[in-house]
Amino acid sequence: MDVVDIFPVAIAVTELESLTPDLVHEAIELIEHGSKTEDIPTDGEYTNEQQLLDNTLFTRVREEIISNCLEFSRAYSHQVEGIRICNSWGNIVGTGQSIRFHKHINSYISGSFYLTEGSPFIFHNFAGEDLFSVSPAIIAEEENYRAEQSFVINPKPARLILFPSGLHHSVHNSQELEKRYSIAFNTMPVGKIGTPTNLVEYN
Repeated sequence: MDVVDIFPVAIAVTELESLTPDLVHEAIELIEHGSKTEDIPTDGEYTNEQQLLDNTLFTRVREEIISNCLEFSRAYSHQVEGIRICNSWGNIVGTGQSIRFHKHINSYISGSFYLTEGSPFIFHNFAGEDLFSVSPAIIAEEENYRAEQSFVINPKPARLILFPSGLHHSVHNSQELEKRYSIAFNTMPVGKIGTPTNLVEYN
């Protein structure tokens, strides 16, 4: 029997050349001394500022992120005129904290980049729940990538992760003494999107 894999899900991982060590330090200071919110005490903190990357401190970083987002959209063969970052915020994960699994609605490509090392970033595989009408147990010890329930990426300074906004993700519970700092963002396409009979235009 031939087993053919179709409709793969792609993510992108790269290093931000414009995120220098000095800029990392300034970004941490900005996040640490800005106003922060805790919706759930164990769920880490995030900045009330939801346009963090609009700060002139991040001008080159923002341009580099947008360039990478355009390249990522081409990997999916999407025809877009441009991409803009529609919101961005800082995250802090301390000892004993995590970020619960979630996805980003009202967004196109989402991403985050890291200012420090820390707890792993985890993608969750929920595709099977929609494909099969029953849910057999997964044989965990079997070496079969189709059975993988998660994919882990370890953060390090200047590492950028891009992914489709509908992909579920989380941050593992931190056992580190040092805080984990990152900046997350969502994007939307700019210009005319779609085919002639379902065309919309985002300014």
